[in-house]
Amino acid sequence: MDLYIGKGIDSLLFGVTEREAQKLLGSPNKSYFTDSGCKRLQYNELKIELSFEPENDDRLGWLEVHNGEAKLFGSSLIGLSEITAVEFLDSRLSSKPKHDDFGGFTSINYEDEWLELQVQFGIVQCINFGVLFGENDAPSWPRT
Repeated sequence: MDLYIGKGIDSLLFGVTEREAQKLLGSPNKSYFTDSGCKRLQYNELKIELSFEPENDDRLGWLEVHNGEAKLFGSSLIGLSEITAVEFLDSRLSSKPKHDDFGGFTSINYEDEWLELQVQFGIVQCINFGVLFGENDAPSWPRT
């Protein structure tokens, strides 16, 4: 499973509809709506969650990845120490990380890349990332 910042996972690209995503991945194990009205689809075997955003025509705009086999820039980050993962990303990304402590976990954000690592007990537990935005705060949907 390869993650591509601003694009998606493998052939699952940001900007697809829920129907298109299910055509690629099959039926989810669980679906629900967040407090902000986003529809979330969970895929247990893949250990991913897809978010379809009403402000972006209900298109896929955010991915949450808990799969330890997922690779970003060719490397698996889930399961690495926070220090190792941040050093790895710092050498590949233009923005510097912002750390937010939420008590039970730490969020490390690379804001220019719309990338977040969630860390518990000093270990990366999940990678969240989304579509990039261009002028006028419009999504820059990837092209196939």
